[in-house]
Amino acid sequence: MAKQQYTVSIRPLTGVHIGTGKTLTPLDYKIATKIGEVDFKKPMYFKFSSDKILERLIAEQKDLTAFDRASVAGNMKELQKFFNDQCTEISDTDYPCDVTASFIQKYKENRSKDPLDNSAEVLSMYHTEGSPRPAIPGSSIKGSFRTAILNYLLADPNYRKRYDNLLHGYNALLAERNERFLVRNIARYEATMQKELLEYNDAKNDPFRCLSIADCTFKASGTQLTGLLKNISCSKTSGELSGLDKLQIQAEVLRGSLLGGKNVFAEMVISIDTDLQATRFPKDNKKTMPLSMQEIIESCNDFYWSAFQEEYDRFYKNSIDSSLRIIHDLKQALDTSRSKTQCIFRVGRWSQVEFVTFEENFRKPNTPKGAGNTRTVFDYDGQYVPMGWCVLSVKEPARQKFL
Repeated sequence: MAKQQYTVSIRPLTGVHIGTGKTLTPLDYKIATKIGEVDFKKPMYFKFSSDKILERLIAEQKDLTAFDRASVAGNMKELQKFFNDQCTEISDTDYPCDVTASFIQKYKENRSKDPLDNSAEVLSMYHTEGSPRPAIPGSSIKGSFRTAILNYLLADPNYRKRYDNLLHGYNALLAERNERFLVRNIARYEATMQKELLEYNDAKNDPFRCLSIADCTFKASGTQLTGLLKNISCSKTSGELSGLDKLQIQAEVLRGSLLGGKNVFAEMVISIDTDLQATRFPKDNKKTMPLSMQEIIESCNDFYWSAFQEEYDRFYKNSIDSSLRIIHDLKQALDTSRSKTQCIFRVGRWSQVEFVTFEENFRKPNTPKGAGNTRTVFDYDGQYVPMGWCVLSVKEPARQKFL
């Protein structure tokens, strides 16, 4: 089997959050400056394991009366106090994160509340299984590439004509059927659109089946940050931004270079199966549409830069708010990071709907380009920072590998 392989590096610029579906409470984390004999010299967020703590205490034959009493009574505040007090060894923790000042303030406020209160919850970041190292799954990166290429193809007049023909049929159906029917069938129409654009008729000759992307795993130390996210609103008249206090989200994120992360990058391998691309399928005697690394780079640079500029012009360009300094730095970083061997892309939660879907007609929620006046951003100590921005660099040229 022949494959074109590329060694690439990924460098997050802003925060990246790949969710696990799990929420952490003060029964799972604490903020401390020192754990055991290890002094971090500053407040840190520690994700700890109650199982590890209990196993250690049992092995040390420590008194567990307080734990037993709180467990039987279902007293969450007492359980929180017990685990926070007994988390005294680095071995009790899964990983540390730096913290923002706003998260520390919120943590102090939450100390007096029920530890299961929603305001105390933290959304956990995806980590390599059994490891303290945060990771971006290869499937998430592939999804970002797919979005870019689909939008890139729509820019071609020939492909656009095919799309418009299908869209005409879709709109006719919309006029005839009710909304409930449309919601049930919209995914099927989007799938048809993608098949038309990528020139395949079933999953086995989807061109992205030829693309293999390993998980991108980062080192544990210095790469993780826990903080708050804000919903911000843009005035349609003045262009000024304001924070909306209703949103209460706390999350662990990969700490990008614009959020004070140092040496936050990781290498991985991207493979393109050239044999599979050359295979003709009996049903239509048609080869899979080829993908190349150069096409991926060009598509990402074209789509994500264009989409960023639209977002920038709509939300940030006309505002003189002092909280936008990092966004202006982000614009420059994205602009200068585009080249023949380097591309920009956006990945993970809060990447905004127009960046993760290939056409406005099929977005959920339905937010057409140019519409909407709110964004969800990371609050980096008073700076508003969009989530999910990364740079991919090809470290080695393509090489043919036979397996």
